[in-house]
Amino acid sequence: MSGAQLGYVRFGAQDPEQWKTLLCDMLGMQLLEGSADEMIRMKMDDHPFRYLIEPHEEDKLLGMGWELSSQAEWDALLDRLSGAGVEVQDGTTDGAELRCVTAYATASDPDGNPLEFYYGRTGMGKPYEPQLDIKGFMTRHMGLGHIVIPAPQQDTTHAFYRDLMGFGLSDILTLPPMFEEGPEQRIVFMHGQNPRHHSLALYNFPIPSGCVHIMAEVGSLDEVGQALDRVKKAGLPLLASLGRHENDEMVSFYVFGPGGIAVEFGYDGKTIDPKTYKATSSTLGDIWGHDYQLFGGQ
Repeated sequence: MSGAQLGYVRFGAQDPEQWKTLLCDMLGMQLLEGSADEMIRMKMDDHPFRYLIEPHEEDKLLGMGWELSSQAEWDALLDRLSGAGVEVQDGTTDGAELRCVTAYATASDPDGNPLEFYYGRTGMGKPYEPQLDIKGFMTRHMGLGHIVIPAPQQDTTHAFYRDLMGFGLSDILTLPPMFEEGPEQRIVFMHGQNPRHHSLALYNFPIPSGCVHIMAEVGSLDEVGQALDRVKKAGLPLLASLGRHENDEMVSFYVFGPGGIAVEFGYDGKTIDPKTYKATSSTLGDIWGHDYQLFGGQ
């Protein structure tokens, strides 16, 4: 089965500068200068970029770039998808150049979330240059972080990622309804073949932007706290205050980005051995903190 890691993400933005302000000026990602187009690229490590922000009529997720370790794994994944009746589109030469990959293909999961699969990241090697107080990000073989996406058809979509893409189950978190007499919230957390507790999670409600949140991890609590100070000083809306999650033990805060897409910025996330890890079920989201402001209060 595949060992996919989250290699890059593409977001469409009505005002890409808002993403630059959040990810670079607040959270310390490195802006790549000199692009001839109107897109914004941001580095977190030695990959050519991890975030690609593209001018678009909507603020939304355009693609999750899942990295396969070899052409053989990539070919095998595409064969599984095609064999299961999933419509897979071959990538173009121009598209591969844009993504800095050797080859890629695109598809959608059963809930319509946009997927991209690639192997051979090109332009590798130039390191991240520390920005602000950020010394570096916890990435490399664990991917850029994790992403939580909407999946109203949760069981079907979970089976897609488990059976076709090879993700393992990390935890199923059940939370009370957001509103009286509403359905329970249920989040399925999954890991790839790397130590990150989860690279992907499925939320059982629709989200217009296509992304519940995306997470970036740094190496110290001080870096998280200093970033939180910058966010507060800039007056950006918080989704959640500082706190520690129960299942992946991440100490983090959440800030709203364009389109209501939240960015989790954290430290000390749990690592696992994907070959021996036993999945859990939980009903507690946080050990402490994470005071949620669902409508953008502070």
